Amino acid sequence: MYCFTANMIMLKSLKPFAGKAKGIIIIICLSFLTTSLRAQNCSLEISGIATDETQEPLAGVAVQLYGPAGKGGMTDMSGRFVFDHLCPGQYRMTFTITGLKPLSKEVMLRDRDTVLRIALQQDRKHLHEVTITGKRIKGVSTLASTTLSGDALAKNQGKSLGQLLEQISGVSVMQSGPTLYKPSIHGLTGNRVLLINNGVRQEGQQWGEDHAPELDPNSAGSVTVVKGAASIRYGSDAIAGVVLMDPPSLPDSPGIAGDIGLEAASNGRKGNVTGSMEGAFDKSLKGLAWRLQGTLQRAGNFQTPFYYLDNTGMAEGSYSAQLGYHVSGLELNASYSQYNSKIGIFAGSEVGDTTDLIQAYNNRDKPLVRDRFTYDIQRGYQQINHEVMKVDAKYRLSDFGDLELSYARQKDLRQEYSSDIAYSSDPKVQNLPEDWFKLITHSLDLVYDHHSADGFSGSMGLSGETKGNVYQGLGRIPLIPNYRDYGGGAFAIERYGRGKWLLEGGLRYDYLWRQVYRYDINTLNDYHSAYDYHNLTGTLGATFDLSHHFTMDANFGMGWRAPNPEEMFINGVHASAAQFVTGDSALKSERSYNTTLSLHYKSDKLKLDADLYDNEIRNFIYAEPIGTRQILGVGYHAFQYVQDDVRLLGADISGTWDVLPVLSLTSKTSLLRATNRTRNGGLINMPPARFQNGLTLHRESLGKLMQPYFTLQNVSVLRQGYIVPDQEQLLPPPPPAYSLWNVSMGAALPVGKKQLDLSFAVENLTNKVYSDYMNQFRYFAYDLGVNFILRARFSF
Repeated sequence: MYCFTANMIMLKSLKPFAGKAKGIIIIICLSFLTTSLRAQNCSLEISGIATDETQEPLAGVAVQLYGPAGKGGMTDMSGRFVFDHLCPGQYRMTFTITGLKPLSKEVMLRDRDTVLRIALQQDRKHLHEVTITGKRIKGVSTLASTTLSGDALAKNQGKSLGQLLEQISGVSVMQSGPTLYKPSIHGLTGNRVLLINNGVRQEGQQWGEDHAPELDPNSAGSVTVVKGAASIRYGSDAIAGVVLMDPPSLPDSPGIAGDIGLEAASNGRKGNVTGSMEGAFDKSLKGLAWRLQGTLQRAGNFQTPFYYLDNTGMAEGSYSAQLGYHVSGLELNASYSQYNSKIGIFAGSEVGDTTDLIQAYNNRDKPLVRDRFTYDIQRGYQQINHEVMKVDAKYRLSDFGDLELSYARQKDLRQEYSSDIAYSSDPKVQNLPEDWFKLITHSLDLVYDHHSADGFSGSMGLSGETKGNVYQGLGRIPLIPNYRDYGGGAFAIERYGRGKWLLEGGLRYDYLWRQVYRYDINTLNDYHSAYDYHNLTGTLGATFDLSHHFTMDANFGMGWRAPNPEEMFINGVHASAAQFVTGDSALKSERSYNTTLSLHYKSDKLKLDADLYDNEIRNFIYAEPIGTRQILGVGYHAFQYVQDDVRLLGADISGTWDVLPVLSLTSKTSLLRATNRTRNGGLINMPPARFQNGLTLHRESLGKLMQPYFTLQNVSVLRQGYIVPDQEQLLPPPPPAYSLWNVSMGAALPVGKKQLDLSFAVENLTNKVYSDYMNQFRYFAYDLGVNFILRARFSF
């Protein structure tokens, strides 16, 4: 500006010599600027990494630099950004990405480079649907990941983890009655889907479709589903995918904040209250922060369109506590959580001998049990206690990366009470559970994440785990024998990003040694059996930004899973599932070859995602129906664990179209073709095609209401017609297709400087009579009827 002004003044005064003067002045100004730049040392840079609130790096964050030199750009695949050739001075930076709060930061650049770590928080204004918050590099970046967070979680308060995740395309649930839901990704469930809760691999009693995850989703700040073979980062077994439950990051500003949420539902007359409180210290305790969280809920007998489901009540109480200290690149954290629940088992699932069992198939219109509402839970229930203690330390090695060491201890106590107690007339015995197990797990993990350097980034780590399961029942042979596992693994993942490309590769080795303590019913002697399993897994993938709007991901991954002790040794009545199950101690490890291709398109008004997958699994373990079995006068479905080679082909398609500023259309489709290649037919217990379509009316405000919305949704599920005839003929045929209508509405109301979120929803609006193929109790009763739900959340 100085040279421009001087130029104009001198040109006017030297007008007769304008030609020569202009050249002289330009030379003088260039010399002046060059001297000034040298004096100011304009070779400085501002760099850093942008993360979400769970400290996961984010790609695609728009970064704008204002000041002596205005520049703009995007974070790369590792979440990093760099602005170089900067002069000293005051700069303002802004960081923006859809679904997260924009952030503005002032930076004073003096005589040295500045490195920043920017954490973007969830934007509670983006309420309505699932949010995808960038590439996550702790897992496998080239696999599709979908994140539920903020109000997407709040609007589903009171739902189990399985019900919560069912709104994501490609995720279904394996269900046992109205309260037990296990998440299933691309048709695979159990420990093929790893649950990582607050960085700890959830270890519970996974045997049986009726054993739902023992955790409270209300404790999470975000829930991410990674679909595909993710064994490299998270260990063997993750051949279907991973569910990551991350708590909100602890606050870094002094003060106390919190929220409380209430839910009331008509079906089951269910009530739920959840709340949290958090704070951070200043002065001498600066860097120290804490959080407390808890949930209580209770429900009575649930109801179909025709009748109550006797003994299906539930009660749950859980809480968690976190403490963290952060100073000078060092983070120390400790946490403890406890989950307790009592879950009733539908009384109509134990119906008498095998003749009564067959007759029950035809009496779903009116099961021969009490038709009444009560909160009482009688025999025929599960009692579960699960606790997790974790400590970890994370140290930032300057620009080299992060080193993290964590230790966790878990205790899972499961008691199962059958309604059939005919095996003993002793009152003391009758008050004991039929099956009573205690699983204790210790795990230790060391992970090094190195920051991006010349386009390379990645991680490597070591893990170890030991767990032991002990039967504590009296007077009966355990359904699952006592066992102890010792396992360990080592992995490395490396990425290279350049321009529009991100290439990724990884290797992992795992070893598992198992000692089983068995009881010979013939000799009455104990004996031990030892088994060992080990294998390599690998992944190779790429991401290519075809344009500003279009991205493509491709990944090939190999995974494996050792057979569970229950699949090998179970031999008896699984009371809460109304099944008689037999294991096979000669089962081999499963081996998976999973190929995924993901296409993503995003513009101002349209967002489309398509995930295509081909998962070939050798020695796939599943429970094959073999007829019925009568034990002590009670009839049960009988199953035998077997192995076959299978192939799972499918597609998940989802999209959102903002037709008008106030109208959005959403669509989600999940398609799966599961083939038993050994038997040349279908595969049992695979989810049928599912379609979810809806429209949402929304505004920024309406009077005093903020972000009001109204959603109408249709869920249509086709009949599962691709089955194995010689297996399914032993069971009632798959139920017919069905279509449900749901509505929801809500808004935020300012209360002083605080906010009150209100919502109202109706599930199964038309009170449709239907049965779901993935519900193991579909043989005995219909699924739930209409349900009115009111939710409120107050933040302070």
